[in-house]
Amino acid sequence: MPIQVDREVQREHVTSLAARLVAQEGVAALTFRRVAGAAGSSTAIVSTYFTDKRDLLLSTFRAAASRTTIRFEAAINAGGSLQDCLEAWLPLDEDRLTDWRVILAFWGVAVTDPELAAVQDGHVSRARARVERLLRAERTGRAGSRRPPPELERQAQQILALTLGIALQAVFEPAASASLPQRALLTDGLARLTLSGPADA
Repeated sequence: MPIQVDREVQREHVTSLAARLVAQEGVAALTFRRVAGAAGSSTAIVSTYFTDKRDLLLSTFRAAASRTTIRFEAAINAGGSLQDCLEAWLPLDEDRLTDWRVILAFWGVAVTDPELAAVQDGHVSRARARVERLLRAERTGRAGSRRPPPELERQAQQILALTLGIALQAVFEPAASASLPQRALLTDGLARLTLSGPADA
């Protein structure tokens, strides 16, 4: 009887191998041959599930982005604060650092590719909406404190920019990659953004 292979599990396995390659060597290393070599198999294991390098790159990025979303949502479900949820996005360990390197590599390609740029823009827009949702929940839990929606959206954009900036610094500056500096920068930045904004309506 033939062995049944779960297509999604196999795709996830391949994108996981691809993510490690991209994180270590960049997008140039993302070939069917290299990924197959990492899997200890023939290129058929990759070509069966991906049409070409572009499809593999896009799928690898989406898998990395999805993992960051899952971490963020898990922090929400655990009743975490805004800071807890944002920390879930940061590259505080090797797995998250790998995901961030994949995301940055994808950005490098997407900057000159409108279709891939649209994928990235959608990911950022959804991330901003999650932050805005948390801010809204925080505001409604505070008696007499309600910011107008435009101000809430602007603050969500600022918080997202802060978090992305900390993540970028951690990826490119080894000394900043330790969890303590990242958390401290986030704490300080959130305090400044919260205290320096316009007064609540």
